[in-house]
Amino acid sequence: MVEKVELLKENKIPAILLAGGKSSRFGKDKSRLKLTNKSLTYHQYKKLKKLFKKVYISSKKDKFDFKANIIYDKQKEYLPIFSLINLIKKFHTIFIIPVDVPLLSKNSIKKLLKNKAITSNSPFIGIYTYKDLKKLKTNIKNKNYSPRCGKKTLKIDDTELINLNYKKEYIENIYKIKKDVV
Repeated sequence: MVEKVELLKENKIPAILLAGGKSSRFGKDKSRLKLTNKSLTYHQYKKLKKLFKKVYISSKKDKFDFKANIIYDKQKEYLPIFSLINLIKKFHTIFIIPVDVPLLSKNSIKKLLKNKAITSNSPFIGIYTYKDLKKLKTNIKNKNYSPRCGKKTLKIDDTELINLNYKKEYIENIYKIKKDVV
């Protein structure tokens, strides 16, 4: 049975795929990892397109194997909180997810949207609004680069939030990831 995915056409919130990191721990650019014959970014982008009317990729350059809406991250720093702030300034309300978290389910994304929340165990996933800017800027001023800012959080199963920081994590989860994208 094929899962019926409801397109959130009425949802004006854009989804932003964060793909501008250095991937220094991984050793090569994770956004370009091949799954089947397409990149990890391609599969993440297509998953989000099933749920959101507008999907963008935040990146320092266009390095992708497909045509996509790219928002160029012009920050010198490779800290996602700076990108988050600029994206909130541009769109006011956004859903963000890093490219290297490929197992987050469509149902979990819908729960985050419905509850206007971020994940409690991975704060760079979820909804952020213009109201969060002041706290995010205070965090930076205090040299705290976490996006936690007193937002509502939801606990999402850790198996959905596997972050591909190291090649070991990719190798251990490649079958789950490929199964999820096919």
